[in-house]
Amino acid sequence: MSARLPRIFFCDLDGTLLDEDGSLHPHTVAVFTGLAERGTRIVLASGRIPRNMVEVCEALGLKGPQITMNGALLCSPLTGEVLHGHSLEADAVREHLRFAREQRLPAVLAYPDGYRTDDVEPLREAFDAQLPEEVPDVEALARSRPFKTYLMTGAERFRQVLDEAYARFEGRFHVTSGGNDMSVELLHLRANKGHAAAALAESLGVPMSEVAAAGDGLNDVELLRAAGTSIAVHHAPDYVRAAATHVAPPRSEGGLVRAVEELFAA
Repeated sequence: MSARLPRIFFCDLDGTLLDEDGSLHPHTVAVFTGLAERGTRIVLASGRIPRNMVEVCEALGLKGPQITMNGALLCSPLTGEVLHGHSLEADAVREHLRFAREQRLPAVLAYPDGYRTDDVEPLREAFDAQLPEEVPDVEALARSRPFKTYLMTGAERFRQVLDEAYARFEGRFHVTSGGNDMSVELLHLRANKGHAAAALAESLGVPMSEVAAAGDGLNDVELLRAAGTSIAVHHAPDYVRAAATHVAPPRSEGGLVRAVEELFAA
């Protein structure tokens, strides 16, 4: 299999570009650096907040805008430069928090520099290294323009809460996950990786037919569908595979890196 060298390659981080332990393998760095040297612009497309993408940006030398917060904010984690964003208005935040209360789940508001909640205790395991800041009343932050509302479901309730969120919000907000089937995320209707990729490509004068992308989860589906060439990693669910033009081999056989090497061979 082979494809034309893309002008832009959008790549998810967790579960896709990064190893299972969250590290960036030297071979992965070499392959993507090689693509960049041949003229492909590498752009990360992650659900992470910008400050949690800095280390990977530095390792790959990515100074320009990256897709952060599942497409809600297109910015440079290194410089803070913002290309565009879709934050949530106060009424939207209140509606999300009301839904969280009905589900009896802790809610977290996400900002470029961190997270806020009014009950940090049930979130300790989910956030382990970086706990949200605890505030007296998260509803008091409704006017603070967060970019995402997290509902921390855990694996047991993920599908049920996701289905109820679709039923309540579809067509008004973008409903997705953090990619690990442990949380449901509520965002502005146009805040997804596909829309963000199209916005960046348009700003650079690049048609989406000349763009490649890779991902592994629900939050990557719009991106994979929008790109001219797209790769679902091998462990991705069937609906993610169906959104992509190619499926990478298992990690044990080279995974995403092998797919990239074969697709875009020099």
